[in-house]
Amino acid sequence: MIHVSEFCRKHVRRENGESLGRIFEIHIKGSQVTALTCGARGFLQRMTTAHGGHRVLWTDVLRIDSKEIVVANSRP
Repeated sequence: MIHVSEFCRKHVRRENGESLGRIFEIHIKGSQVTALTCGARGFLQRMTTAHGGHRVLWTDVLRIDSKEIVVANSRP
């Protein structure tokens, strides 16, 4: 089991090495995590009406370790 507090400010990167920044928001529907919003644009999205942050679907998460979260590369 993973606690939400373990995700706070964790670094996110794609499997190809591209950095997406740190987590700023966790999206939950019911009792399931559905997506993560991360990066500087994600922070601006949270603080304003902008919609340019990196939003990563939970199904794209490949690995979670003590330092970072690795997600699948972007789909074309």
